[in-house]
Order: sequence, then C-alpha cells, then structure tokens
Amino acid sequence: MAFARALAAVTALLVGVPLVIVGLALVGPVGWIAAAVVLPLATLGVILWLGRDRPGDAPPRREPD
Repeated sequence: MAFARALAAVTALLVGVPLVIVGLALVGPVGWIAAAVVLPLATLGVILWLGRDRPGDAPPRREPD
C-alpha cells in the first residue's frame, strides 16, 4: 500500500508540477519567482517527507567483516 501511495505522489508531481510552473509563469514576474524558488523547495519538502523514517523501520543490516 505504501508503494501505491508513493507512486501516486510521484505521478501527481510529474503531471502537476509542470502545470503549476506554466500557470505561475502566466501570472508575471511574481509567478516566475515563485516558480523558480518556492516550487522547488516545496517539491524537495514533499520528497523528504515521503522518504522519512517511520516507526517500525529497521536499521540497515550490517554485514560481518
């Protein structure tokens, strides 16, 4: 189920982000700034949120030397 949610989020980003960039570019210079600064930071935040550690995640196994 987690994979399906992650796949849906990635698909929404791949489709939605270009549409938002075009929409912001049509607004004018304020939209350009938002598209160049705010949107990448928001995208990074979503990526980090999806990849965060969750309760029950085991630490990586260490192979013996």
